[in-house]
Amino acid sequence: SETLQYWASMFNILSIISNQQTPNHQDHLSIPECFDILTTVWNYSNARMGMPSLQLEFRYDPGCMIAFSGRIVRHGVHAVEGDWIAWAWYMR
Repeated sequence: SETLQYWASMFNILSIISNQQTPNHQDHLSIPECFDILTTVWNYSNARMGMPSLQLEFRYDPGCMIAFSGRIVRHGVHAVEGDWIAWAWYMR
């Protein structure tokens, strides 16, 4: 379609999350063969991205970018202090 000529991203879904924790979950509507990209901004501290199925936990500082398959890897964000926004780009 004509709109696709101007679409600047290969991802077709964008979710914006603001000032909330996300419990551990998997994104059952995303495509397992594609990575999701999560990017954070604003003024916050002590955020952690947990991936319990991989037994991993990462610091999730402002400006951080994480790529993984949200369909396959169970994940969540906990204990955010301050104001924050996350962009989650993924494919359906």
